[in-house]
Amino acid sequence: MAEAYYIGMDLCPESTQISFYNDIKREPETVNQLNNKETYMMPNILFYSNKTGDWYVGSEASEARFKEEGIILDELYANARSEELIEIGEKKYSYRQLFIMMLKMHIDSFLYRYEGAVVKKLVITIPDYSKDLYRVLGSLYKELNIDKSSISITSHLDSGLYYIFNQSPDLWVNSVALFDYNTDGLQYYRIDISRGRSPEVIQVSHEDYTKQFNMSMFSGDNILMDVTFSKIVEHEMKKTYISSVFLTGLGFSEKWMNKSRNILCQGRRVFAGQNIYTKGACYKAVGGEYEEFYKKYFVETEENVLFDVGLSSGEEEDEFIPIALGGRQWYNIKGKINIILDDTDIVTIIYKSRVTDQEIRESVKLHGIPKRPNKTSKFSVEVEFESPNKGAVIIKDLGFGKLFPTTNKIYRKEFEV
Repeated sequence: MAEAYYIGMDLCPESTQISFYNDIKREPETVNQLNNKETYMMPNILFYSNKTGDWYVGSEASEARFKEEGIILDELYANARSEELIEIGEKKYSYRQLFIMMLKMHIDSFLYRYEGAVVKKLVITIPDYSKDLYRVLGSLYKELNIDKSSISITSHLDSGLYYIFNQSPDLWVNSVALFDYNTDGLQYYRIDISRGRSPEVIQVSHEDYTKQFNMSMFSGDNILMDVTFSKIVEHEMKKTYISSVFLTGLGFSEKWMNKSRNILCQGRRVFAGQNIYTKGACYKAVGGEYEEFYKKYFVETEENVLFDVGLSSGEEEDEFIPIALGGRQWYNIKGKINIILDDTDIVTIIYKSRVTDQEIRESVKLHGIPKRPNKTSKFSVEVEFESPNKGAVIIKDLGFGKLFPTTNKIYRKEFEV
């Protein structure tokens, strides 16, 4: 029987990392490059050999470009949404096709190490949400020949939380700090846990330091970079007690921290790694016991929806009928239910806080629906989000079989909570 793997993929503009769940060690393990075991980062490039007609990906593409004639293709992440065609080996490809090909080859380069291995669940973590990129990645399941539900997309922050909260609990007795220093600059996240309330809440605050701290500012002056980072660390560490600090990103891969390291290590544990996000995505792929913290805690971040959307039952008990439940990134929340109205043409929408249970109600009158007997008016009610606090409720008349055909009327109620 083929072995099925839970895989976490950290997809960035310049490189990709892959982790798989090791059942024996019971933790994610990050994949080294076959020809360079010193790094996990696989370059996001393809190479086509004019001589053999073979395709190469990642570090193998980097090697092949210097050994034989062919075409090197980079900037695939930046052009992932483009349908512009390029001719390669007497065949035309869009950049979108090449991008998907690259991702498949990255995954296959791991699977080929284990005869007959397949993907059981793949979670892709990306630095920033883009609707077009999200749509492109959503089609990858076809190339991998797996169910659509076997692929999900999340953020660096979400996968970072999965990683942190699957470490030893003594690391997050108090607040936790996460510094992400990449080519765009420094991002800082502080994770605070509010205990003793129900539900217990994980609050994530975010500081964007990219203007004050980025690679282009220092021009290789490591001493100035160290001193500048020290001041940021001192400022943030004074705000609350931090149990542990996690450092990730290319900027931390070089050995430039001296003064700042001493400040970071004062009374707290510090961890540095380039594969935090890919391992966190792998934990999410496995699910089960590794998502328990999302069941125990309610997570508040700037990308998560903090309320549920549903309907009033319209009955004496006035029950809340959920459509879309919050607590996740807004772009990963959708919901749809069918309802049958009984002697009314009004639908009451409820927006319910997941922390305080406070409710906001709005009523939608369904104009233009012909008079029908009770319980013969069927509607679909769908919720979609365009940001953490904005979205729309879409109500569609479905009719009621052949007896009462649909009017095809659609009602859209936009909301901002």
